[in-house]
Amino acid sequence: MATNKSPKKTNLLDHHSIKHTLDEAVTEIVTSRGYVEDVRMSNIRLLLGTIIIVIALVAQFYNKKFPENRNFLIGCIILYPFFLT
Repeated sequence: MATNKSPKKTNLLDHHSIKHTLDEAVTEIVTSRGYVEDVRMSNIRLLLGTIIIVIALVAQFYNKKFPENRNFLIGCIILYPFFLT
């Protein structure tokens, strides 16, 4: 299974660059052996992150000022940890 691919280069002082290169290499090896990459968990995490951002934006830009929107803000604060998991 010899291939003539050029080696991947990475900045050894940047741990994010090293992790990215390793992740790409593992994905390449696993998919080359016939396995299909499953990205459902990543998509679920992106969806939950989007919901958290929407909750934060709604809480921030709600039309009423603080003393009047107290219960609404408490509801947003209570919802936040449920979507963090």
